[in-house]
Amino acid sequence: MPVEKGAQLIAEDILKEAKERAARIIRDAKKETHTILDAANLSAREEEEREVKEARARGEHIHEETLAKGRMKAKREILQKREELINEVFKKVEKSLREYVSSGKYERDLLRIAVSASKKLGFDKIVIQANRRDLKLLERNKDRIARELDGEKSISISFGEPIQTIGGVKVGAPDGKIEIDETFEGRMRREFETLRVQVAKVLFEGSR
Repeated sequence: MPVEKGAQLIAEDILKEAKERAARIIRDAKKETHTILDAANLSAREEEEREVKEARARGEHIHEETLAKGRMKAKREILQKREELINEVFKKVEKSLREYVSSGKYERDLLRIAVSASKKLGFDKIVIQANRRDLKLLERNKDRIARELDGEKSISISFGEPIQTIGGVKVGAPDGKIEIDETFEGRMRREFETLRVQVAKVLFEGSR
């Protein structure tokens, strides 16, 4: 075979091999490019899904937070309204007491309250206090009170300075160290929580 012919065949083989290698490199590059693009698309979808999930979670959190705030506000308003209604009842009670102390029945009850408080104190010397109007009534009935207390022991009754109260009495020792508070306000203070619960039950659960 002539030298020129042999060289041509070798050159053709080299070119063919180079073309095949180039084709493989191009195919591999395209394949790698597709892989990279697919991965990029997958990553983009995952990022998008992650952002959607985060947005949904934030939205749910805001929704729940808004609902919780709404419930708390509604609860506060309900409790406030309950307190207003309960206070309104106590205001009506006070009004009724003021009407009651102007009745003839109250005069009889006042003497009974004074005698009962004096017996509870159990001292042989007592000082009775009441508002200015009631003190006059009690002073007029001092002997009657003493008779009611007769049998307990000989009790010395005196009357103190007028006090601010709707009605009822305070009965104490002369030194003022021990006192029985049977004023309407005193009894209301002592029994406030019990009365408040009872009022709430009547208002919000119905009387039973």
